[in-house]
Amino acid sequence: MGRIHGALIGALWIMNALPLPLAAQRRVPGSSIEAYHAAVGRAFPVSADEVGILAEWQLRPDEIVVVLFVAGRAGVSPDAVASLRSSGGRWADVLRRYSVDPGALWISFPAGTDLGPLESTYRTFSETPRASWASIDLSDQVVIALVNIRILAREAGVSTARVLRAWESVGDFVLVHQRITR
Repeated sequence: MGRIHGALIGALWIMNALPLPLAAQRRVPGSSIEAYHAAVGRAFPVSADEVGILAEWQLRPDEIVVVLFVAGRAGVSPDAVASLRSSGGRWADVLRRYSVDPGALWISFPAGTDLGPLESTYRTFSETPRASWASIDLSDQVVIALVNIRILAREAGVSTARVLRAWESVGDFVLVHQRITR
């Protein structure tokens, strides 16, 4: 019994010395990811616990808002959207599967805004008749960016241009949220 007890104590010590798994890190109070998830939860009629459950789908934190946006537009379960995306589906395919037109992601930016990485996407929107926007094939990065920019601007009460500039600067929407809410 002495050796087993010693082995258990040693195993517990090692487990406490190792970093928390990613899923556990997401729940650390005060973390940037938790604050971001709370903002996402406020943007949609879901609790922080539900956002946490969606985080278990092995999606990037900035994709959870896209899951909720698509589910809300399509009138389907967020789990259905998360399942399709986490099985390897591109966001453009997920949008098509649930009949969410890429035009639903279009954001009106203030005149003169430097669109940076969204420039070619907005050129495509402007060159395509609105009735044909459903045929526009958006990259995963653009889908994630457009939904996050829209939701974070609304939740933080800042302009879409400010969120876009922050994203261009830090490249991560969890950090963007942290920056624009300071």
